[in-house]
Amino acid sequence: MRTSRLHLEFAPASRHFSRSGMTLLAIGAALMGIVTVTSVRQLADNAQLKDALAALQARRAGAAANATRVTPTEPGELARVRAIRQVARNLATPWADILESLESAPNEAVALLSVEPSVAKHSLRITAEARGPQEMLAYVGALQRDGRLSRVILASHELQTKAPGKPVRFQIQAAWGIAP
Repeated sequence: MRTSRLHLEFAPASRHFSRSGMTLLAIGAALMGIVTVTSVRQLADNAQLKDALAALQARRAGAAANATRVTPTEPGELARVRAIRQVARNLATPWADILESLESAPNEAVALLSVEPSVAKHSLRITAEARGPQEMLAYVGALQRDGRLSRVILASHELQTKAPGKPVRFQIQAAWGIAP
């Protein structure tokens, strides 16, 4: 007896693709291609923008470093910078407040002889004459109560015995603002 050959098919015969399935596949592949091209362009643009931003930040940092790194090397330039700084400190001094505080103190019996400011120390030395010790103390007390001046002290005083009326010559030290 002859056995017949058994033919087993493990895979079905050829599959048939429908037109609508093929159309959808083609459209999907085209869209995938468009998205890929757009993504590559966006990444390239992003890289260019990052490079431009880095260059701009480097230029900005270089300009800031150059602006803060001005160091005069010539002696004449150094003297010029010092003079400019001194003028700036003088202009920043509250002269109006200082003079107004000196003028607002009762000074009918007190004559100011000199006012010597020290801008670097935020202080001034006042030399004055008063008719007597009470007027001198009243003037010093008025300056001490004035809020525009601080650390007002009577540095020295001397009775002028040879001058008519025997006035008291005295010196006051005071400060303004915050001392450096």
